[in-house]
Amino acid sequence: MPRVVVGIDGSSASRVALRWAEDYATLADVSITLVTAWHWPMSYGVPVAYEGFDPEEDARKVVEAAAADLSISPDRVSTVVAQGQPGDVLVSAGGEHALLVVGSRGHGVLAGALLGSTSSYCVHHATCPVVVVR
Repeated sequence: MPRVVVGIDGSSASRVALRWAEDYATLADVSITLVTAWHWPMSYGVPVAYEGFDPEEDARKVVEAAAADLSISPDRVSTVVAQGQPGDVLVSAGGEHALLVVGSRGHGVLAGALLGSTSSYCVHHATCPVVVVR
């Protein structure tokens, strides 16, 4: 079944992308998959961890909150929480038979400048159509 894959990171840009994807999925009568990526933060090449910190669980909460906010039928909504770089995770989730929807900005301009743009990565590497929502 055709589907819309939307990148979720908790930012305002991802919420706008989610609304666009929800409208499209409703009009096209397709399912929607909410995808988020997580990784262990690093400091000098060593994972930063402290008691009670679980980036995977934090990512799961973000994507579950986004799914709960949708008005589309729950049986047409799925979620993916995967470890890895956001661009790689989104491109993989999009595959060849989906529409990939991402926001134009995520966690900020500085992070985008230092780490690269996830939306740009998706546009250049995805094998499916990509919509970048401003």
